[in-house]
Amino acid sequence: MTFDRATASPADQTTVRRANLGVVLRHVAAGGSLSRARIAADTGLTRGTVSSLVSELIDLELLRETGETTSPLGIGRPGVALELADVVVGVGLEVNVDYVAVSVEDLTGAVRYERRSYRDNRGSAPGPVLDRLARAARTAIEAVDRDGLRTIGVSVAVPGLVEEASGTVVFAPNLGWEDLPVAAELEERLGRPVHVENESNLAALAEHWTGAAVGIDDFVCVFGEVGVGGGIVLGGRLFRGSHGFGGEFGHVSVDPNGALCACGSRGCVETLVGQESIARAAGVSPVAGRTRSLTDELVRRAESGTPEVVRALDEAGRSLGIALASTFNLFDVQAVVLGGCFGPLAPWLEDAVRRTLQERSLAARSGTFVVLPSAFGDGAAVRGAAALSLHRVLDAPWSVPAARRRLRRGSPASEGERPRREVAIARG
Repeated sequence: MTFDRATASPADQTTVRRANLGVVLRHVAAGGSLSRARIAADTGLTRGTVSSLVSELIDLELLRETGETTSPLGIGRPGVALELADVVVGVGLEVNVDYVAVSVEDLTGAVRYERRSYRDNRGSAPGPVLDRLARAARTAIEAVDRDGLRTIGVSVAVPGLVEEASGTVVFAPNLGWEDLPVAAELEERLGRPVHVENESNLAALAEHWTGAAVGIDDFVCVFGEVGVGGGIVLGGRLFRGSHGFGGEFGHVSVDPNGALCACGSRGCVETLVGQESIARAAGVSPVAGRTRSLTDELVRRAESGTPEVVRALDEAGRSLGIALASTFNLFDVQAVVLGGCFGPLAPWLEDAVRRTLQERSLAARSGTFVVLPSAFGDGAAVRGAAALSLHRVLDAPWSVPAARRRLRRGSPASEGERPRREVAIARG
């Protein structure tokens, strides 16, 4: 949608210009390398308007000229191609039961920095955990700042019920957190705004934006770690429910006489298919203070054909399928994405999930559906957190602070030749 400025008041003109900035930026994001003339032709904006909007987006370091020329549309000179710039970045943080993680992503979708540190957080008070998360964030922001990148937002993925407006974790049973103002706590530590969101919701958004569920508008992303969550996308939009707590798949009770869950109920899905539940069934014991993910160990043993592990994973896939059958019947989704620890374990889970859905879900049996491994594995939530701020930029590019000019116009960096360092990726 584009807007005509001819009869607009000054206030309306500001609104129109802001809206059209978003139109141009999203068009380049969707279409790749495009000339100004191509953008004008596609959007219906005049060439003069597009030229002015592009100049502003370049000044904000959201677009850049590639230095390549494109064929003219009809009569005229070749145009200079434009593409998304890789200067603005979003910082994603994740706190989970047995690790904290940070990921930094630029507007092109490239990961510029990534770290994960394993430690059992269940026996710790919230303060020290948030201290470690804040230190990880500061280290990441300092690292990308040295590379000439600009951080425009910080978002946090947490495994629990989140009141999005206040950034309060209402209840995170596996961490033992209740009514904890995570956003306020981290803002005090970092000195910048922080957005808090449920991990499974962020994983679902990451898969929908750039992962396994691109082009799929109705799906459920089942995100497994020690606990299990679900992010539901319907009609291309995240389903939150009336209180924002929708998608708590892991706490659907499938056995009223089953094991006691950390949430206080019995027989919840996560008591059967959580990472540690699978490991116990497979005879794999978590190691205190380990530096290697328990998921990695399960994958290693499954690849070697260890019978107990393969059997435990097949049974976990069946339990997932039983629980997912109700989701399919209620929402008639097109797909299930196996995320979190289920992503790396998908080769040993997906056949049982698919088979059980066909047996137990009328919607699955009557329609078509796919079971997909996550594109990001156990990094889906933190990737979604990193991308969240960037997608807000696509919607409101005018909200990005003006760039401090570090180089003269005409220098190589202003023409798309900004040097880049390789992403730093580590686990410890």
